[in-house]
Amino acid sequence: MAQNLEKIKKRYDELCDLIIKYNYHYYNLNAPLVDDSEYDALMQELAVIEKEYPSVKRDDSPAARVGGFASETFSPVRHDPPMLSLGNITSEQELADFDSRCRKNLGAGDIIYSMELKYDGLAVEVVYENARLKQGSTRGDGEVGEDVTANLRTIGALPAILSSAAGLDYLSVRGEVFMRHDEFERLNRLREERGEPVFANPRNASAGSLRQLDPAITRERNLDVVFYAAGRVSGALSIPDQGALFETLPLLGIPVGSHFRVGTLDAVREFYGRWLEERHTLDFDIDGVVVKVNDFRVRERLGATSKAPRWAAAWKFPAREAITELESVDFQVGRSGIITPVANLRPINIGGVIVKRATLHNFKEVERLGVRSGDKIRVIRAGDVIPKVVEKVGEAGRQAGAGIVPPLRCPSCGSALQQEEIYLRCVNPKCESKRLEMFKFFVSKYGMDMEFFGPELVARLYKKGKISSLADFYRIDREALLGLERMGEKLADKILESINARRHVPLSRLLQSLGIRNVGEHIARVIAAQARSLKRLYAMSVEDLMKIREVGPGVAESVYNFLHDDKNMRLVKEMQDSGLAVEDEPVAQPVESAVAGKTFVVTGALSRLTRKEAEDIITRLGGRAAGSVSGKTDYVVAGSSAGSKLDKALELGVPVLSEEDFIAMIGGDIDA
Repeated sequence: MAQNLEKIKKRYDELCDLIIKYNYHYYNLNAPLVDDSEYDALMQELAVIEKEYPSVKRDDSPAARVGGFASETFSPVRHDPPMLSLGNITSEQELADFDSRCRKNLGAGDIIYSMELKYDGLAVEVVYENARLKQGSTRGDGEVGEDVTANLRTIGALPAILSSAAGLDYLSVRGEVFMRHDEFERLNRLREERGEPVFANPRNASAGSLRQLDPAITRERNLDVVFYAAGRVSGALSIPDQGALFETLPLLGIPVGSHFRVGTLDAVREFYGRWLEERHTLDFDIDGVVVKVNDFRVRERLGATSKAPRWAAAWKFPAREAITELESVDFQVGRSGIITPVANLRPINIGGVIVKRATLHNFKEVERLGVRSGDKIRVIRAGDVIPKVVEKVGEAGRQAGAGIVPPLRCPSCGSALQQEEIYLRCVNPKCESKRLEMFKFFVSKYGMDMEFFGPELVARLYKKGKISSLADFYRIDREALLGLERMGEKLADKILESINARRHVPLSRLLQSLGIRNVGEHIARVIAAQARSLKRLYAMSVEDLMKIREVGPGVAESVYNFLHDDKNMRLVKEMQDSGLAVEDEPVAQPVESAVAGKTFVVTGALSRLTRKEAEDIITRLGGRAAGSVSGKTDYVVAGSSAGSKLDKALELGVPVLSEEDFIAMIGGDIDA
C-alpha cells in the first residue's frame, strides 16, 4: 500500500511540475507547449488523484491556480475580487450536466442564460475612479496581475474618461485584449521584412504586444479590446444581470462583445451551433462560447470554487484539423536527452495558420499510428495552438516512403541511445543539443530567471562560442553582447543587469537551475529548507535526503548522484569562481502563538484579508497553510462562497473559523 501511494505521489508531483511549466509558457511566455486537449487531460488526471488521495495534494497545486504568474518585469496589481477562470464544456452532454448542477443547487426549473463569444486573447482588468482610467492589468495568476496601464492606454477602443458616469465612484471591468486578422497579417509581414520571427497566431501577437516595455511599440500594433464582466463597483450604478451589463457598459463608452444573447438552454445550443459554423466569418479568433447564468442574484446563490464560478462555463469548439501528407520525420533532442519525433508536413492551412510541422510525441505513439512518409494523416491544432498528428487516414500507395524507425544513435552527437520506458534518451553529457537546451533552461523562469534571455539569444551566444558552460553566463561582458547582430546598447545593459541580479541566489534557486532529474521548483525549495546550505547538502546521504518530507528515493538518488559527480562538482565550483554566490536558504524562526504547529486551510472570499495575506500570517506565526482539507487539518478559515472545502471540513468535523474568529485567534493584529 505504501509503495503504491509512493508511486501515486511521484506521478502527482510530475503532473504538478509539468502543468506549472505549461501554465508559465502559455500565460507568461505566450508560447504554449501543448494543445488544450492534452493540457485538459493532464488537469483531469491531477484532479482525480487529488480527489482520491487528498493526502498527496501540494500547497502549490495548479488545480487551485487560475492562470499564469505575474511577471516581475511589471509592477504587481492585486485583483479585488480575484479574476477566476472558467470550467470547460466540450459536448452537449457536458452542457446538460452543467445545467443540471445549476438547477440542483438552486432547486429551480429552467434557468435563463447569457451567451457570448469567447475571444481568444489576453484577459485584463481596467479600473476607473471618478470616471477616469486609473489602472489596467493582466490577469496573472488570478489574484495578482501585471500593471500594463501605459500599454492599455494606447488601445483606441478603450476610453480614458467614461461618459454618462455621474455618481460612479469606482468601476473595475474585466475583458479581453485581442488582435484582428488584418492587423495580425500586417504585423507578421512587417516582421518578415525585418528578419524577425513571426507570431504563431493572433493571441500570441496580442499578448506579446500588450506586455511590451515600450508603450510606443504597443501603440504600433493596433490592439483591440472588449469587456464582459464587472469586478468591484462603487456608486450610483445598478446592474441586475448580464444583459443589463452589456447594455450599460457601451453607455459608459466601454466596448463589449459584438454578439450576445439571453435565453434558455436550447438557445445556448443554437448560439453555439451557429458560431461553430460561422466563426470563419469573423475578423478575430474565438475558441468557443461562454455560457453564464444571466441573473446576478442567482449567481451569488450558486457561488464559486477557489478557481472558477459555478454559474459559468466555456463551451469550447472542437480542435481544428486538416488532412495532409507526412513528408518526413526529424528527431529532436531535449535538455534531458529524450528524443522526440517531429513530423514534417506538406504545408496546410489550419484555422488560418500555415502548419508545416507537428509533434508525434514519442515512438510508442508512432507505432500506434502506424505512419510512414507519404501517408495521408490527420493533423489537429487543438485549442488552436500546437499541431499534432492524431491518425493515419490513407496509405502512401506505390510511392510509399520509408517507415519511421527509431534512431539507434543520437541525431546530434551520434552516441548510442538508451531505452527508458517509452522514451529513447541520449545519455552523452557532451551532446551539443542537450547542452544548448540546458543553457536555455538555465536562464529561463524555471532556472535562474535571467530577464531578457530568450532561447534565440542563448542560441546566438552558443553559436558564437560565448557560452560553453553554465559558468560562462556569469562571464558575459558588454563587448560579447554588442558583438551579436541586432544587439543594441540598451538591451545589452539590461541583459548585464539581469545577470548581476542573479549573482547572489539562495540554495533553492541553484538547485532548480541545475537541471537535476525529478527536481523542480517545489522540490528544490523543500530540500533547500532542510539542508539550509550548499555545504550541508553535499554532506547529506541518500538516506538523509529521503528523511525530508516529500522526497522519495528517486528524487534523493537524483540529487545525491548529481551533486557527487566530479564533473558537476567542478561546474558548481566554476560558477562560484565566476561570481555566483550561493546563499544559505532563509528559514522562518519558530514563534509562540495559537497558530504555531497547526494546519489551516483558507477558503472563500475574505473581507479584511486576501487568502494569500491570511496564509502569509499563518506561515509567519509558525503554522502551515495547506491547500486541501483532510483529517490532519486543524482549522478551516471560511469566507463567503467557500465551496467544496467548507463542505469537506463539515463532513470531517474540522473546526471552521470565520474571518473574525481567525483575526481574534491571532490577537486581532492582521499585520502580525
